[in-house]
Amino acid sequence: MNGEGQGADAGASSERRATLLEEIRLALGFLTILPVMDSAPSAGETVAASFAWFPLIGFAIGLALCIEDWFLGIRLGLTIRSVIDVLSLTLLTGAIHLDALADTADALGARSDPTRALEIMHDSRIGSYGALALIFDLTFKFIALATLAGWRRYAALFLVPGLARWAMVSVTQGIDYVRPSGAGTAFVNSESGSTMLKAGVTVAIALVLVLSPRAIVATLLALVVPALMRLFYARWIGGVTGDMIGACGEIVEVIAFVVMAS
Repeated sequence: MNGEGQGADAGASSERRATLLEEIRLALGFLTILPVMDSAPSAGETVAASFAWFPLIGFAIGLALCIEDWFLGIRLGLTIRSVIDVLSLTLLTGAIHLDALADTADALGARSDPTRALEIMHDSRIGSYGALALIFDLTFKFIALATLAGWRRYAALFLVPGLARWAMVSVTQGIDYVRPSGAGTAFVNSESGSTMLKAGVTVAIALVLVLSPRAIVATLLALVVPALMRLFYARWIGGVTGDMIGACGEIVEVIAFVVMAS
């Protein structure tokens, strides 16, 4: 009897580990261009649960940027390294969040017409507002990184991508997804309490590793800015879309880089 119980416990533990790895794999697939996604669809609850690990993937991206920047630093100066770091961040994530920012910025041109705004976000073309948003986004990231050196530079490279993905989790809490279907549907409908707890613990651990006054301020802003954007989204559209989630992450990423460089 005891042996059967131990066997059942071991089986349950193994299943939980497999589920956890599946959730992390899905988060990695959603946030990067790495070929980790299976052709077979995952269960809806597993997809929703993967949202909690978005910050973890963000910090993993940040760690990869730190390693790259260290190797580049052997031969290259801060300016060229900063350009390559921003380019690497863009390529590794497939520029998906930059595209989301551009679509959301273009939709702002519709002002108080939610229906028109949603139509613009659905359009793959980039307008003048979207182009300006991309220019300012990439410029601020580059300038902020170019002013950072030493430990502060590596702290920013590690921390900021994780904070941006934490903001993407935070902005969806307590708000509706306005489309009947879409990339963000499962995430917005996920269990908010459990998702925020796991994501928050991940951020807290990462913050301890690079603790500094600037890092604390950047982390607080990564919590406050999504809350303000959530209020704005609710008044503007009545909810969020996948583009609006990605746009929030990009905005927080820029703000956090600037704070770490100030």
